[in-house]
Amino acid sequence: MNIALLKRCNPLGGITTIMDRKKVILISLLSLFITVVLLRLPSLFEPFTYGDEGVYLTLGQALRRGLVFYRDIHDNKPPLLYLLAAATYNFSLYRVLLFSWSLITIFAFYKLSEIIFPKNDKAAFLATTLFAVLTSIHTFEGNIANAENFMMLPTIIAFTLLFEKESEGESERNASKPMIFFIGTLFALAVLFKAPAGFDFAAGLTLLFLWAKKINFFSLVKKYLFLILGFIFPVSLTIVYYTWTHALKDYLSAAFLQNIGYLSSWSGEKTKATGLPFPLLERAGLVFLVVLVLFVLRNKFTSATKLVITWFSFSLFGALLSSRPYPHYLLQPLAPLALSFGFLYQKKEKLVPIVLTATFIFSFLTFKFWLYPNLPYYENFYLFALKERSRTDYLNYFGTGTQDLYQTASFLKANTSYNEKTFIWGNQPSIYALAERAPVGRYTVAYHIIDFRAYTQTIEALNQDSPRYVVSTGEEIQSFPAFNSLIDDQYHLVKEFGKIKIYERY
Repeated sequence: MNIALLKRCNPLGGITTIMDRKKVILISLLSLFITVVLLRLPSLFEPFTYGDEGVYLTLGQALRRGLVFYRDIHDNKPPLLYLLAAATYNFSLYRVLLFSWSLITIFAFYKLSEIIFPKNDKAAFLATTLFAVLTSIHTFEGNIANAENFMMLPTIIAFTLLFEKESEGESERNASKPMIFFIGTLFALAVLFKAPAGFDFAAGLTLLFLWAKKINFFSLVKKYLFLILGFIFPVSLTIVYYTWTHALKDYLSAAFLQNIGYLSSWSGEKTKATGLPFPLLERAGLVFLVVLVLFVLRNKFTSATKLVITWFSFSLFGALLSSRPYPHYLLQPLAPLALSFGFLYQKKEKLVPIVLTATFIFSFLTFKFWLYPNLPYYENFYLFALKERSRTDYLNYFGTGTQDLYQTASFLKANTSYNEKTFIWGNQPSIYALAERAPVGRYTVAYHIIDFRAYTQTIEALNQDSPRYVVSTGEEIQSFPAFNSLIDDQYHLVKEFGKIKIYERY
């Protein structure tokens, strides 16, 4: 066999045979896998103090008790996140699920990178490395089981299939109707983790148009029809279920409609139009302008370039939707941003990663996203793992009240039965999940009671259920006079853990 036919560039430079290339790729991926494991390992041992995770697990445990999301217990996200929490039931398994899910997501991204850069191993490996590291570090809360960490997987698979089957426009290898339907379903699954993933779906719809070599109206309409039907299918199943459980109004309101007001909740006194802040409308205009430029100059851009720019534009818009500074929102545009760095190995597209990175950094600074330092986070864990730091100091890194949460949960679990409910006035829902006890009423945190003015509803639930124990976490939150009166009349203080006070009914 002619050895010249087997020669090819390896991802680290130089010339190698196909066998050597496979070894280099395998070693490179194994090294990346070890790096990701080291970056994500601390999350498996991290104390369970993050409020959102506490809400997810509390709702997941409530489902196992027969409660219906939104009707019996409230949060403002679609149901898939809570279903995963119900499947795992406790924090430890929930974090293991995140760990495993993240590794699968990185592998799926690598397969997408291989398809985007079929003749350039270095480009695919660079993009995958950036994605793997950025989605794992503490900066973007890769260690926390938020919706963004889960919705990336179906989104990446959807774009992989869409690009593989449709990026050449009207070609013989276009996706079949069932495949287009399935791609729509994948986008819907992402939305059922969190609504802003709908903008990734919008990017997919836009790409079908931008990739078409000729605008064949009939062919395009058929593709749109099956993509939209695939998207509607799983969403329709949730609508049928919540109609059957008499919770449809609560479901639509909590998971979708309430997010409309959420869009302008942090806009302050900024000028608004149609109820929405002008900055949001301006960003929408910029996305439209990007799409317009890609369409007008469509012959000058490759299919891969159109994918990366369109996906990034729509996903960044989704991440900035509410103008809130939570870093995990920025996980959404990291996949197309990381992909863009593969263009550094291509002459014509080298400007793409520079422009997208500048846009990302500008957004980070403009919206004043919270910054979580990485070095102290990893130093805290690995010093503790090497027995160079005490358990108390390790836990106190996450807040001086960390041990108080665990002690409170242990007290409630030891002194109540499984079917007994309790009530916590504060924003520490992890106590419910750690104690494996359901809350009294629909709300798991004080800020929901405050936001929805649910004081009367909550007091009625407390009077009806008469829980043996109620808890005040001692946080500086809005006063709840009726709750204070209830404690004075029917409860007495039995235990204190730091600022947390536990009251028992007379």
